[in-house]
Amino acid sequence: MSELFTWDQFNDSIETLYRRFYSEWLPTAGYEQADGMEFEVYGGRNGLNYVELWFAVNKVS
Repeated sequence: MSELFTWDQFNDSIETLYRRFYSEWLPTAGYEQADGMEFEVYGGRNGLNYVELWFAVNKVS
């Protein structure tokens, strides 16, 4: 999940999440991206918002 942000920061926030998934998490976590759906989940509280990205992954053997 991303840090809380205001909607005017949405583009920067989601671009940062995708970039970090592919460049930081995926290469170091022992997983590879699998064929499957990708989900973006949006929510908010107290005037701030968040984004969750969900990817299909497989454990690398």
